[in-house]
Amino acid sequence: MGEHFLDVKEALPRVGGNEALYRRLLGTFMEDERETAVQVEGALRNDDRDTAWKLVHNLKGAAANLGAKPLASAAFELEMAIRAGADTAALLGRFSRTLTDTLVAMATYRSA
Repeated sequence: MGEHFLDVKEALPRVGGNEALYRRLLGTFMEDERETAVQVEGALRNDDRDTAWKLVHNLKGAAANLGAKPLASAAFELEMAIRAGADTAALLGRFSRTLTDTLVAMATYRSA
């Protein structure tokens, strides 16, 4: 499961192959982004699409750099829907589930 959500082989070269640094970056991501789906949902509920878009956009870049491709993809789709003013309910659900699965994969990798 974890390999699907986190491509370590792709991400490690981005940090010069420094696995300790990569693990620290995963920890920072986990700490910084664990509440992002809730924050995005709240922003959308308050019709604050700009804040929601910024939260998703920032997470997307960090996820991509860490090899969390499914999460970056879910974030991209949600980001585009927010920008277009489209209904975001289904995409927000997918984003939230993928974020949770990615955080689990990151925690599992860090503890191995």
